Amino acid sequence: MNRATFFTALLFTLALGQALGSEWNQYRGPNGSGLAKGSQPPIKPSGDNLAWQTEISPGFSAPVLSAKRIFLTGLAKGRLVTLALDKASGKLLWQKKAPKVELEKVHKASHPAASSALVSGNRVFAYFGSYGLLCYDLNGEELWKKPMPTPKTLYGMSTSPIAHGDLIIMVLDNDANLPDSRLSQSKVVAFRQSDGEIAWEIPRPFHRSGWSTPMIWQHSQGTELVVLGNGRVSGYDMESGSQKWFVPGFSRETISTPVAGKDVLFVSSSKLGGGGDIQLDPLPLWKAVIQFDKNGDGKLERKEMTGHFTFPIRPELPPGHPGFGIPLPSDEKRRQERLDGMFRGIDRNRDNFWIKEEFIGNMRSGRGKPLLIAIRPGGQGDITDTHLKWELNRSIPEIPSPLLYGGVIYMVRNGGLLAAVDAKNGKLLYRERLNAPGQFSASPIGANGHVYLSSNRGVITVVKNDRIFSIVHQHDLKDAIHATPAIDQNTLYVRTEKTLQAFR
Repeated sequence: MNRATFFTALLFTLALGQALGSEWNQYRGPNGSGLAKGSQPPIKPSGDNLAWQTEISPGFSAPVLSAKRIFLTGLAKGRLVTLALDKASGKLLWQKKAPKVELEKVHKASHPAASSALVSGNRVFAYFGSYGLLCYDLNGEELWKKPMPTPKTLYGMSTSPIAHGDLIIMVLDNDANLPDSRLSQSKVVAFRQSDGEIAWEIPRPFHRSGWSTPMIWQHSQGTELVVLGNGRVSGYDMESGSQKWFVPGFSRETISTPVAGKDVLFVSSSKLGGGGDIQLDPLPLWKAVIQFDKNGDGKLERKEMTGHFTFPIRPELPPGHPGFGIPLPSDEKRRQERLDGMFRGIDRNRDNFWIKEEFIGNMRSGRGKPLLIAIRPGGQGDITDTHLKWELNRSIPEIPSPLLYGGVIYMVRNGGLLAAVDAKNGKLLYRERLNAPGQFSASPIGANGHVYLSSNRGVITVVKNDRIFSIVHQHDLKDAIHATPAIDQNTLYVRTEKTLQAFR
């Protein structure tokens, strides 16, 4: 290769890398899909290919990319911040404080900086539930700001902005009612990118708080805004803003982002409490409570319900973790009264013990059902009986979104359980353990023929994009991961609790 050819190839590679990097401009990359087509990040991320590691302000928002920079949000010394790093070196380029506000109340397992930023053209947009929407240029100069009332939610805001044309679209679902009404303040709002003024609003008066980021569904019959909210998923006309169709049956608490294939939309949500199967397996719940059996007789007495005891919801988590079980009152008297009622609810024979058979026999399946559905385009109104291609009720995650990659849908659940589903018919191809226990908040992402999975404990697992289960690599970062990683042409960017790391 001569000198001119070499430099031409080099420039092409750099340009391609910048173009692919700039596509990961929002939460979960291109249209929230989690898929980086044409990218070649390392298949075995480890210390051997760690390009750099930078300490950053803590937060749960996922990294998003422009051609040369990485953008995140965080909390620094009590102030909400937007920060930018150099992709090549990891150097912190700028960090801008949001206006000083009272921080919204969030669940112990969430964070005030949970919504991911958005890059559109030469601008970056950051949303904080405590403040509202901020717009900067890529160098950190503030262009405009849009303070907004903090929606009332169960756990704190986490929905992220998306772009469509010259608009920024946000779902602001809310538990608070309209004045003198029983209808909620929930709405979808489109802001102009140029000045932050409202272009249009879509009221959602029957919806309450949710945590899903919307997506744009482009199909053979048009383009629609898809919003997964409590109880249902809805499709809106992008021109008029009117609701075109909906599918009910989802739980009260919806978190994941829908994904789309060729003329098919895939939407998922676990049932209330995080249950991923329609039939509850009570044995892990029993194992979680019997660990409080201090005298080792295989029974649980009321006096043994001490310390971090509560009724487990997510038994794969340790007692004391904020997501482990049903929250109890901080007031000691009310706490003991709640535990008394909890004990009586299971001890129906009144022998003052819980035994395994009694506990399992009294288990209920919980509210709602876990759902993964495939939707065909073109429906109007309730399309449950007309446009559903298939439905699956097993192995549905609570927080992570599904990944559609090569005709296979990947879903990872708490406990490190990975399910692969045939996108054509909804049949389960496999359901296997990753040997990475604990909770999963980060969504699976795909590139280079592989799927990348990150556990809250900090273990990255890489499996083949295949219909047969195959683990290629595992690496423990030994630092918690709550945010979905990002990918450009040749790099995997992973946000941990303390750092941002680039594997190249």
